[in-house]
Amino acid sequence: MINFTKNHKYLKTCCLLTVIFFLACNSSKNQLDEIILAKIGDKGISINEFSSRSELTIRPDHFKNKNTTLNNLICEKMLAIEAENNDTLLSNSLLQGKIRGIKEQLMRNQLYYEAAFNKVQLDSHEIRNAYRASMREYELEFYTMNNKELAQKMEALLDSVPEFADDMLQELEAIFGKKPVHKVNYEDPDDDVIHGSLFAKPLEQGTVIGPLRLSNGDYIIMKILDWIDYPLISGLDQQNRWNNVKEKLHMTKARELWKSYQTNIMKGKIIQFDKQSFKILSNWAMEKHLSNDTLNYQLSETPTTVPEIDLKAPFFTIDHKLWKVEDLKKELISHPLVFRTKYLNRENFKEQFKFAIADMMRDYYLTKEAYKKSLQNNKEIKKTVQMWKDAYLADYQKNSIIHSAIKQGTIREKDETGLQKYWESYLLDLQTKYGNRISINVDEFDKISLTNIDYLAVKSGVPYPMVVPRFPAFISSEDLNYIKREK
Repeated sequence: MINFTKNHKYLKTCCLLTVIFFLACNSSKNQLDEIILAKIGDKGISINEFSSRSELTIRPDHFKNKNTTLNNLICEKMLAIEAENNDTLLSNSLLQGKIRGIKEQLMRNQLYYEAAFNKVQLDSHEIRNAYRASMREYELEFYTMNNKELAQKMEALLDSVPEFADDMLQELEAIFGKKPVHKVNYEDPDDDVIHGSLFAKPLEQGTVIGPLRLSNGDYIIMKILDWIDYPLISGLDQQNRWNNVKEKLHMTKARELWKSYQTNIMKGKIIQFDKQSFKILSNWAMEKHLSNDTLNYQLSETPTTVPEIDLKAPFFTIDHKLWKVEDLKKELISHPLVFRTKYLNRENFKEQFKFAIADMMRDYYLTKEAYKKSLQNNKEIKKTVQMWKDAYLADYQKNSIIHSAIKQGTIREKDETGLQKYWESYLLDLQTKYGNRISINVDEFDKISLTNIDYLAVKSGVPYPMVVPRFPAFISSEDLNYIKREK
């Protein structure tokens, strides 16, 4: 049984606090009126889409050229237009599930933005305190433990008898052995809980902090042994630090509001698993995962052919609703399971399997809230979903064309040279077909400068971690002469 109200660890925060998040969620007029770089029929490639598809995913070495980059993005749109006439592709349940899943993930992101991030208010006093604390480097004595009961007893004891802190730390040193000491400064990538407790305001030598629950479920207790101030000298450094401190405070408060919002949404909702069904499905899923199979695909597809898995069997209940195995299977098509740890083994798999299902259900109810607010109609979400849909359709169209040609005997499956020539010939025909329906804003295109640095932008803890679709490496040509030019 999983109680969402009493166990905050089941409310994993999926805050996407990056520049990319703001691009996806901010609906300012400048973004909505964004300049279109290229038009392909009724489809467009904005400057933002061109830049993000070029810089936030890896482009193969033969596709670094700016003209080649645009050529491939245009090819993707042409292929998507072709695929829109393919009823078989459009009715593909896996394709539709992915598109819906991406849309709903974006809706939850927007819900976070509206329910938490926009509501944060900072006062100058707390910013100044955090700014002063950010100059410090602390030397800490610390102990970590994964025993919740022990951590709670320590917390209760320190609350009632604070002066017992030093004696407690001596006992911990005796238990754990040599006293661990660590230096921490503001720029270190420590857990949010550690960072927030140390750098909200300046702390004095001897201060004991904790036990605090870390994001991985462990607990930590810390004592400040010493500290050193490292003041910033230049005005530019001071301004940059002030802005950084302000941003981190904003993010921390937004995460707290988001956790509170999620707790309220999940209040009273308890998952109760059917023991027999959970045993069968979790054992099956564990074997699939540990054998390096693609678990989410297997869970959403294969059980129909596994005799011991009864799709009509009850799997769990939540909020007075029964979910059968087939209901889970259907939900996984659009919301793959996300495990809280990469380190899965036979000892922890079943527990982590429960957590992943719990997180999926948290997202299920958050998505319902997002629909209530009609966030699916957000213009930026619609544009982003269309970008993903075009990318998926183009890939499906390519696979369909190649498969059809092989089936008809036009090309041989293992003839890589023949396949490449056939595919490039097909794209050249598409360029001829759509050439007079394609235009480029030359002035804007000339202003763009791309880097050749490989960079892959991903978000952790979400069903669809890629920020943008993979680069569409369809054709290595940089020839854009088939396109009309506009000033």
